[in-house]
Amino acid sequence: MPNKHINEFLDYYIKLTNPQYAVLLKGKWGSGKTHFINKYKNQLDNSEQKYIYVSLYGVTSYDEIETKFLETIHPKLYNKKTIFAGKIAKQLLKGTLKIDLDDDGKADGNVSVQIPNFKPEDLLNTKDYILIFDDLERSGINIIDLLGYINFFVEHQSYKVILIANEEELEKIDKYKNIKEKLIGKTFEFKTNSDLAYDSFLSELKKEIRVKEDVLEKEKSKILELFKKSKSNNLRILRQSLFDFERFYDEVLKKYYEKEEMINDILYWFFLFSFEIKQGNKEVLDLFNDEKNSNSLLFFSVKKKEELPSLKKYELDDNCYVIIPICQWKEILINSNIQKDKLEKALKNSKYYIDKNTPSWKKLSYFYNLTDDEFKFLLEDVFERFKSNEYKDYKHFKFVSSLLLFFQEKGLLDIEIEKLFDLINTNFNVLFDEKSLNLEKIYFIKNRANTDRNYENIAYFESENFERLKSYINEVLEEKKILKQKEDSEKIILAIKEKDTQILLDLLESKNDVRFIDYKNIPILNYINIDDLFNALIKTDGLTMHYFGGILKDRYYQGKEILFEEEIFLKELIKRLEDYVSKNRGKVSSYNLKEQIVKNLKIALSNIEKIKNANN
Repeated sequence: MPNKHINEFLDYYIKLTNPQYAVLLKGKWGSGKTHFINKYKNQLDNSEQKYIYVSLYGVTSYDEIETKFLETIHPKLYNKKTIFAGKIAKQLLKGTLKIDLDDDGKADGNVSVQIPNFKPEDLLNTKDYILIFDDLERSGINIIDLLGYINFFVEHQSYKVILIANEEELEKIDKYKNIKEKLIGKTFEFKTNSDLAYDSFLSELKKEIRVKEDVLEKEKSKILELFKKSKSNNLRILRQSLFDFERFYDEVLKKYYEKEEMINDILYWFFLFSFEIKQGNKEVLDLFNDEKNSNSLLFFSVKKKEELPSLKKYELDDNCYVIIPICQWKEILINSNIQKDKLEKALKNSKYYIDKNTPSWKKLSYFYNLTDDEFKFLLEDVFERFKSNEYKDYKHFKFVSSLLLFFQEKGLLDIEIEKLFDLINTNFNVLFDEKSLNLEKIYFIKNRANTDRNYENIAYFESENFERLKSYINEVLEEKKILKQKEDSEKIILAIKEKDTQILLDLLESKNDVRFIDYKNIPILNYINIDDLFNALIKTDGLTMHYFGGILKDRYYQGKEILFEEEIFLKELIKRLEDYVSKNRGKVSSYNLKEQIVKNLKIALSNIEKIKNANN
């Protein structure tokens, strides 16, 4: 027992007749000081030694301390329902004394210290009691005054006093060291005993959940090893993490009790993340808050080692996979939000549910668990299927591509990189040609936060050539997008011809639906054939002109400067329409063109001009 000597000394100390000094147990917050003193209090109870324990956390007056004395000594008399509450102390505990603690000839503290007047005949007779003051540094009373108050018990009343504090905080206070020399005769630094504390914490867990018996007792050494590596030495963190895991086990894991290996995998990351987050590890918090990592299962890669130097203490492998995505760990450990449906999907898609019916690509994604023969068979199967272009879903195709590029880079797939890259590029374009891929669906995936980083909850395999592939895919998508813009520009003309104002609104003002590409912020008018548009406008009705002109009038404002590329187009369209109107006076169509189109286009140009001047 690392703190056995403290226990033995306290036994010796409380038997002294008149020690004339207090004993200080010091240690950082969460080091287990209070846990230790609670056990020592049990020992005092067993030996029938009287004591008064007072936590000074948040105490702001001596009355509070003294009423705590009364509550301990006379619990029946001191009752919040009686008239004695808060009054007896003021009658029995009174007097003032200024104490010169550092021998400078001046009384320390800004106020007089209230001193209890203890006499045997008094109702409050504490002569045979040990006084234990916990959380000294967290008191709301001026520390200098408080130590003077405690010194009276020690020096003038011959009390045995045990003080418990985080001395690092006390040492920040002027005169503390001088006062300590006068008041405190023995100081012990409390050593964290995580092993004993762990057992104590487990005894607090709910028996009906059985997480204690089924998991936490079996994995005690693993959890304590992680706690040791975390270097927090804060038993409160260990206790909170155990209680958090109990809840998580009850909500999610207990139905998977037969999947012991999976539960142990989750348990490892649960406690590692929990210890770091509760310590406020900025690197881990930044990782959890970085949207790029939200669906990643590759927690600790060679690349991320540079970003997470604080985790070197855990001696993690170059590639560490977590079966629960980072975004879900954030919800569990930071937001205390257990999203059961998403978690169960992640678990069912994990390597722990691989069987004979699992497709080859998924088995291959957990290649580090495969034998040489299994890996060879699965890789050949996946590669042959890829050459036949069987993977037609965008994310599925991209995932398998990342897998093959990764294996090629690691020397596990025997093919020249350019040949593999050409095969991937060719297949990607073929999927578009055969309509297996839909541009709007792909943009919907890419525009949703971090959904284009994994397939079926398994992160894409990162490699240098996968970065090259992503660039190529973006180039192809941009080309396809330009072609679509040309096609959609023709839809604008057709909508004007057919007097379909809804299509105009959908294309130029947005459906507010990320599943569709619209042109609220894209300069599509530059792709329109101006002759075809002109001919459509002069033949359509006034309502359609009203909608088209109104949309363009409100299209250009601060923050949408990219649309100013359409300025030349607008000027040319105005010129043509004005020429037509001047040659066709007296017609209602000409009137509508002037009022609904030309005037609104001129307002649009004026807005563009004002914004450009303001920005210069």
